[in-house]
Amino acid sequence: MNAWLSLTKKEFQLGLPAFLIALLLYAGILSGGYFTGNYVGYTEGLLSVAFGFVVTLHIFFLPFYMYYSLSAERKRLHLWLHTPMPIAGLLSAKIVTGIIFMIMTFVIFFVSSTQFFLHTLDFFNQETVFNLVGSITVLVFTFGLFIAATFLFFWSIFLTFSQLMNDFVSFILTFILFLFLSWIYGTFMDLSFMQTLTDWGSIQVNDIIVGFEFGYVENAFEAQAMSESSIFYIGHFVRDIVVAVIMFIAACWIIEKKVEV
Repeated sequence: MNAWLSLTKKEFQLGLPAFLIALLLYAGILSGGYFTGNYVGYTEGLLSVAFGFVVTLHIFFLPFYMYYSLSAERKRLHLWLHTPMPIAGLLSAKIVTGIIFMIMTFVIFFVSSTQFFLHTLDFFNQETVFNLVGSITVLVFTFGLFIAATFLFFWSIFLTFSQLMNDFVSFILTFILFLFLSWIYGTFMDLSFMQTLTDWGSIQVNDIIVGFEFGYVENAFEAQAMSESSIFYIGHFVRDIVVAVIMFIAACWIIEKKVEV
């Protein structure tokens, strides 16, 4: 356990640039939305769009972090794979570090965006904010973990191919395999018995914000939220987490058994 904690501490140092890049990117998008909106007279509207874009980017933070960290490790792959620790320990240290960085950027973003919406747009009430924060948090972290596990699985396949051919051909083959397996996965999940297995634990959430309408009426800025009731299935989140764990285990096995240095 002490060795894993020491490794995780090193991961924080290795992944810090990725964290700072994400923070600067988010700040740049929000600043761009603010100054552009201020210039054209649609500050609230464009800043709201910028907030929506940034929250979407959070889904891809963990995959980006894994790409950055694993790309750095590939330059010294012989040292990384010869570390006296199972591959699962090496990869889990990266995932835990990435999740902690993701939580930090997410909290900073949500505190600032919540303050903005509560003080600027009067159609946000306490229930709306609660529904918005809860649903977005679950969706962002579930999809982020799923996409990161998918990236990790295909990165392990890419490493295996790259031992036999150059990186370009390995990437093309990996991408074709990704498309093929995605089609199989989508077809399998559309089967009626799979929907029966996963469509459980329905939660109806009211006042989910699905968009905004902005406009000028009598030289005054007006904004209206478009909301609707949505149903989420706990079974879908459990399904995605189970599939993510399976892909993580598969990636560990492929790297441990098939990748040689």
